[in-house]
Amino acid sequence: MFNFLVSLLKSLFSVIFKRRKDFIVTLLLLKKENEIMKRHLNLNGKRITSNNSDRFCLSLIAALSKRAINHLTIVKPETLLEWQRRIIRKRWTFFMQKKRGRKPISAANRQLILEMKTDNPLWGSRRIADELKKLNIEIHHTTVNKIIQTFRREGKIQPNGSWRKFLKSHWSSLYSMDFMTIDTLFGKRFYLLMILELKSRRIIRYDLTENPCREFVKQRIELFSEDFQAKKTLIYDNAPQFTSIDYSWYDIKGVNTCAAAPNMNSYTERVIGSIRREALDHFLLLSEKQVRKVIKEYVDYYNHLRPHQGINKIPAGMINQTSGNIKKEGILGGLHHHYYRSSA
Repeated sequence: MFNFLVSLLKSLFSVIFKRRKDFIVTLLLLKKENEIMKRHLNLNGKRITSNNSDRFCLSLIAALSKRAINHLTIVKPETLLEWQRRIIRKRWTFFMQKKRGRKPISAANRQLILEMKTDNPLWGSRRIADELKKLNIEIHHTTVNKIIQTFRREGKIQPNGSWRKFLKSHWSSLYSMDFMTIDTLFGKRFYLLMILELKSRRIIRYDLTENPCREFVKQRIELFSEDFQAKKTLIYDNAPQFTSIDYSWYDIKGVNTCAAAPNMNSYTERVIGSIRREALDHFLLLSEKQVRKVIKEYVDYYNHLRPHQGINKIPAGMINQTSGNIKKEGILGGLHHHYYRSSA
């Protein structure tokens, strides 16, 4: 009796406080469940079966009220959800078609676009697309532009105004100039002025001084212009000894380096590093005479005997020797050696 009263109170409580829709849906659920159970009485103990109408009704009730579904006892929630998915699949029989875009560009055509842009840096995407039409290759200019931008991010296409391209296009008339400092054991400092021919990497002029003033540079520029009469371009940094000279008097086009351009005078900087690493760093320098001797011997070795890795040859030219015994000659007191063939 007590249990009956408790269940009655619970029912009254649910009727009063639950929403009316949930209450109505719960009654529909219980009615449908009762109908299925009555049908089960005629199955003689067999498994409860459900038809399409039962599944549709239970799925609809589950969709209408989440609270009502808590009273369902004859099937599991997973089964009910599976019924609902089946009903939806039967109702919506069409399949979503994937949108087809443009056909992917073949690797051969992408390589052709890269070759066109590399060989013709002034061409834009429209110009390249027009050239492709001449070859019966239809690619829209926006697609060409995307391919070019991808190659730029991968580093396969360099900017049009790079110093590397500029230097290579002016090899025959391009020179560079710079100072390097040399300190002796007793704290005395000397300045070595060098002028480098970029095409051959040959040091064509060098001189040592304690006072790297403007007049010193002008005198060496005059000698340089007399030795090389053709029109030339000279690259230098922003030191006041260089920037205060009017190079047009010597038929020279002066170009001073600018910020954020490490390749602009990189070849001269590399030669300075080579002189330090391969010569000066291995001697206790005591006097100007010793410094001049070391520099002279190394420059002769650098220009005439030392193979340059950047150009794969000796700056002053290399003569291949095919016959004779292999001999060697010490350079800078045996710091380096020159190997050659001799018949003697």
